[in-house]
Amino acid sequence: MQALHFMCASVLLAKIRFLRIADGKMVPNFSCIFQAERDGSNEYREYQPGSLNTTDQLFKDLKNVDVVFHIGDITYATGYISQWDQFTSQVEPIESTVPYMIASGNHERDWPDTGSFYENKDSGGECGVLAATMFYVPAENRAKFWYSTDYGMFHFCIADSEHDWREGTEQYQFIERCLASADRRKQPWLIFAAHRVLGYSSAWYPRHSGSFEEPMGRESLQRLWQKYRVENK
Repeated sequence: MQALHFMCASVLLAKIRFLRIADGKMVPNFSCIFQAERDGSNEYREYQPGSLNTTDQLFKDLKNVDVVFHIGDITYATGYISQWDQFTSQVEPIESTVPYMIASGNHERDWPDTGSFYENKDSGGECGVLAATMFYVPAENRAKFWYSTDYGMFHFCIADSEHDWREGTEQYQFIERCLASADRRKQPWLIFAAHRVLGYSSAWYPRHSGSFEEPMGRESLQRLWQKYRVENK
């Protein structure tokens, strides 16, 4: 009879794995405890996998990073300031090394009757105040999180998907000014970025729900993208 001896280490945050070892006659079952992934990123989930591991990898590769854009849904704190404190502590090694620019998402801004385009409660009552307090962006009006910024040969137009940007609005006028101001001889890369997705390769969620600014926002902005030859992110 064959015997196999082994020892499993690193049992912190562990999960049980079952091994089957056979010698042709006997098929005994063995169990061992292995260290699990830090953030559950190997487990199936519908969205948001691997955020902690992504941050860890960014730390390791930071010497190759020039600037970080975090385009909305910064903490999902929904009004709990302690979660903002935890997040800003986590990313401090990044934002103290390279520029860390943010944009507004539904979980920073949206709340009924406060001026957000969407009348939901995704921000938990933050209404954009904590995002504007914790991070600096060169917005003309900090209550309206749209702005332009430059980095080398890149010109960025950062939109606020939580405010109306249809044709004729204040934000639409800003977006066109921002796109038109890029000198493509000096800045060949013109980047438009916003939190909510405006185009999908899938016919499934969130397209079918109609809750993301599709097709309304795309109808208003696509002419500008084509006119100014924009890279959309």
